[in-house]
Amino acid sequence: MSWRSLLKGDPVPWLLERRDPAVRSLALRSLLDRGPRDPEVREAQQRAMGTPPISTILGRQRPSGGWPGANMYGPKYEGTLWSNLLLIEYGVDASDTRVKRAARYVLDELGQPDMGGMRWVFNRDHGASCVIGNLVRYVSIAGYGNDPRVEPLVERLVQDSKKFDAACWINGDQPCAWGYARLIWGLAALPEGARTREVARTIRRGVEFLLSYRVERGKYPTDTEPSYLWRQLSFPLFYQADVLFVLRALDAAGAIDDDRVQPAIAWLLSRQDPRGRWAGRAPYVARMPSKVDASKWVTLQVCTLLKHAFPENGA
Repeated sequence: MSWRSLLKGDPVPWLLERRDPAVRSLALRSLLDRGPRDPEVREAQQRAMGTPPISTILGRQRPSGGWPGANMYGPKYEGTLWSNLLLIEYGVDASDTRVKRAARYVLDELGQPDMGGMRWVFNRDHGASCVIGNLVRYVSIAGYGNDPRVEPLVERLVQDSKKFDAACWINGDQPCAWGYARLIWGLAALPEGARTREVARTIRRGVEFLLSYRVERGKYPTDTEPSYLWRQLSFPLFYQADVLFVLRALDAAGAIDDDRVQPAIAWLLSRQDPRGRWAGRAPYVARMPSKVDASKWVTLQVCTLLKHAFPENGA
């Protein structure tokens, strides 16, 4: 079964519109299998770097490599941690000197006594895997996955899974689906040289936890009611997770072909409109540096998942 046959319409021309070069660049690569040297990919990537939302974020970067704020965490969702995450989510050119400078800045700040204002995360022996997973992902994509300063972050995620089952004090010290999703999303971005056996086992533990529940229902342990976000399709999210993000994390971990994923994919397919598009929302847009077309990004991500779950010609 081809992923395209599951669609009610063809959203690809919409995703390839030149007015959204960041979406276009990623669609060319992830849906049409164009390589990085493809002229259209290079042109779209270059335009994306000089167009909002990427240009807006990079335009606010300080010479130090960070973004305005009292520390790396604040202000939500404009400070250094979030700006780095957004750039990676928008498919920024990871070889750009500004992106690399931002990753180095984060690693340098984590080595300071106050850890860039993040000591409140690291002065506990577990929890906040969502934040640390994000950190590992964007510094890895920026080319620093083998940096020795990343090792303590990876060790923290491994311990958080192995010893505490990704429990978090913010979730009443219960295992956290948000944390596990971003934990495996982060570890899956590590370069091959940093993917130890323990890292591989940690990713498998995270996958098993997420799939031990019905993803589309989202009834994971929580000290309150399940988040209202879970069954909405949102982009971007920051430390949160929903059905779509969990599927993206499982895909990054190489588990999108697991049979237990199928009910969640069926749920996603039921949400498409007659044009083969998905309606997305940006729940934190009022606190973001730049607006995005959430529906276009969500549709791109769903199509990418479907392509990986149902490859054409069995490839």
